[in-house]
Amino acid sequence: MKNRPLLGLFVFSISTNSLPVLADENPEGFIEGATAKVLARNMYFNRNSLSHYPDAIGWGQGFLADYQSGFTQGVIGLGIDASAYTAYKLDGGRGTVGTGMFPAEGDGERTESSTLNGSVKAKWSNTVLKFGDLRPYNPVFATPDLRLMPMTTRGFQLLSDDIETVSLDLGHFYSSRGYTTTNHDEGFKAGYAGVDAGNVDYAGLTWQPLEQGSVGFYASRAEDLWRQYYVNANYTLPLAQEQTLGLDFNLYRSLDTGQANAGAINVTAWSLATSYGNGPHTYTLSFQKVHGDQPFDYLMSSDGTYMDSIYLANSSQYGDFNGPGEQSIGLGYAYDFGSTGYLHTTLGLRYVYGFDIDNEKVDPDGLYAYFAHADKQIERDIDLKTVVDSGALKNLSVRIRYADHSFSGDSVKQLRIITEYPFDLF
Repeated sequence: MKNRPLLGLFVFSISTNSLPVLADENPEGFIEGATAKVLARNMYFNRNSLSHYPDAIGWGQGFLADYQSGFTQGVIGLGIDASAYTAYKLDGGRGTVGTGMFPAEGDGERTESSTLNGSVKAKWSNTVLKFGDLRPYNPVFATPDLRLMPMTTRGFQLLSDDIETVSLDLGHFYSSRGYTTTNHDEGFKAGYAGVDAGNVDYAGLTWQPLEQGSVGFYASRAEDLWRQYYVNANYTLPLAQEQTLGLDFNLYRSLDTGQANAGAINVTAWSLATSYGNGPHTYTLSFQKVHGDQPFDYLMSSDGTYMDSIYLANSSQYGDFNGPGEQSIGLGYAYDFGSTGYLHTTLGLRYVYGFDIDNEKVDPDGLYAYFAHADKQIERDIDLKTVVDSGALKNLSVRIRYADHSFSGDSVKQLRIITEYPFDLF
């Protein structure tokens, strides 16, 4: 199959009259507009497998320092961003490995790891072009931040808000650094198939014609895996006082391309979520469906760090409910306890049931053998978070995330306790 340049998917014609006046561009200055922040993150991780998967237990402390300069004055402003991340292993949990918090070292894990990241940027009007170690986050290419240090990826990204009510996002990325590595020369792979993806390109736009709703479209290419197209539409309808009705529709279309390292791919996956909010209560009902002989797959770093590039409604803390032909129904409830003046607490509960996995079309010795003997999966999630609202410890948060996942006889229970304290240096 012949590849075509991804940028050819989008052609924009903008008259100069539609752009804002540029006479006083970037008035804040390179130094005056700079910010520097540090996030102290402590995490306890416990994955208890009740089947053949190994247990993983660990406790660590991370420090994430991020510096962002302003832009030099003038029509085209220049700037730099830099970050330094460090993680310390406090306990290995009876010698178990595989938490994703620490780089591997022989048969064990390193007790300390650190990494430096840097990028340059240029701004014209409300358009910013960046190159270097970046953390893009969108439906087809999203770098996660679910362990002690976030994932970063290296390449180009262009973000633009120059067109009223429209946001543009374009990127080209060729290497990554996942949770368990400190170098920046990892590549990309298919998350479930585990084969090389090559470089990744994407382009997308989000249009928000109304304050209550928006539509979005993204197209991406992993050069030796697939082309993916994504569509989203969402709307929040105000009802009576403190009551709302929300709709969120997501659809992915995946087709093999290039070397097709994951084999033939012809998959459509979609979801529809409806939510009803009444004061502090939010109730959610969602349905998700995968059409095709393959699962809906998405990207990961070569070290095994799964990306967040799956915006389907029933993708959960542990499972994605993305098997071939799979249907799933999700029920959710969230309660906002409000603020006591010192603490603000929220609680989220979720149940997802997946069924009708078409395992007969999956090769038990192939890349997607994980689904070969599957028929259904179930997940129950709890998410409890408390944030300090005032005083010397303002913005200190404690979060407990628990997932209980069962999949065709395999059962996994996963617990994460995360404490974060952010503070500004300037």
